[in-house]
Amino acid sequence: MTHLSVLAANYMASALQRRTAVIEWNDHGAWKTIKDICQAGSAKQADSADYKYKIFGVTYYMQGAPRVLASCLDGTYDEVIIDFGELRPSIRAEWLRCTVKIITASLSEWKLKAFMELLTEEDERRTGWIYTAAFGSEDIRREIERQFHILLKRVPLSVDAFSVDYRVMEWFGGIL
Repeated sequence: MTHLSVLAANYMASALQRRTAVIEWNDHGAWKTIKDICQAGSAKQADSADYKYKIFGVTYYMQGAPRVLASCLDGTYDEVIIDFGELRPSIRAEWLRCTVKIITASLSEWKLKAFMELLTEEDERRTGWIYTAAFGSEDIRREIERQFHILLKRVPLSVDAFSVDYRVMEWFGGIL
């Protein structure tokens, strides 16, 4: 979930004062859209390359790839967040190498099947994974917890991913 990636990055940069990068490692194009909206009507940032830009102290990389990740891990950043989009075979190796693995699911009826399939397929790999739910029924959330023996934490409502309030800080503090 892109919103959660942006919110996590802003939590790291603002609340924890960490040098933070976020990599969009999917083809959704959200980072370019965010850049276009935030930079509309202003001069292009002097240090901005075609593939990255900075907002509120967070550097956004629009094209995830092993070379981009390697450059982020050279010591420039304290934290690197990767938005992989859907868990798919092409990014599996990189995802499994992540120190913190957060899966965000929508428990809406029309998206539930994919999440249930993932949980069924990944049975032996769940140790240490953090599961979060953005939308959907509390009854469904509790049933998934019971059936798969996982904790499925509800993502707090945040209407602005660039604004980190006390409730969001407390929530991230509890999962990270």
